[in-house]
Amino acid sequence: MRRFVCAIAVFPLMVLLSACALPVEKLWPPAADTHIRTIYVSLDTWHAMIAFPLDKKKTEWAEQQAHPPSQLSTLRDHSSIGAQPTYYEEWGYAERAWYLEGRRGVTGAVRALLWPTEGVVEVGQFDRLWAERTPQPPSDLFVFKLSEQGYRRLRRHLAATIQNHEAVASSGEAQFFTARQAYHLFHTCHQYAAHSLREAGLPLSPFWAFNRMTFAWQLRRAVRLAEVQPTAALPSDL
Repeated sequence: MRRFVCAIAVFPLMVLLSACALPVEKLWPPAADTHIRTIYVSLDTWHAMIAFPLDKKKTEWAEQQAHPPSQLSTLRDHSSIGAQPTYYEEWGYAERAWYLEGRRGVTGAVRALLWPTEGVVEVGQFDRLWAERTPQPPSDLFVFKLSEQGYRRLRRHLAATIQNHEAVASSGEAQFFTARQAYHLFHTCHQYAAHSLREAGLPLSPFWAFNRMTFAWQLRRAVRLAEVQPTAALPSDL
């Protein structure tokens, strides 16, 4: 009975989402005769992560550190034709106090959602995607094809979300940077990811990505739309 009531309550929202979230024309989905890029979106119980495949573990982020943010989108891509990527560069977003300082519990949740607090952008390189290594299952993995323009818009947008390119903390293969935008109820990791993917042209509404369920629903819908307009990757696809 409870599930039925929840389904009835969510249905109008799903209709609204389907009506307002449209692909960006001429940006997504990419044409089959263009250079196509692959990205991955991981969702677990609490977090959303965007990943770019790499052909090897390398120092792209270190190279980016030496360039102004405006130049990040022009950095060379380290892929090689036909190479099988074994590492991924992943980007995520979180509240600094909760994620780095351990200020959690009920008061931490209230603070994080109801008051704008400092956010951090996570950037790391891993041999497995977040959906595969998360300690907080269940997880879902979504794969999307982007045009070259959409890919570069996404990279440029993500780089611009960092306020200071000096890491404030590190953990294993990941580094954390002060985010330009504060963390709050209307700008969580799901909305951060939705804003970023929207820059690449995907049919997502950042406003409605306020939790895992609504964001996952939109991602599944984007996958279905891509299947209706399939793209054939060129040999240079990552």
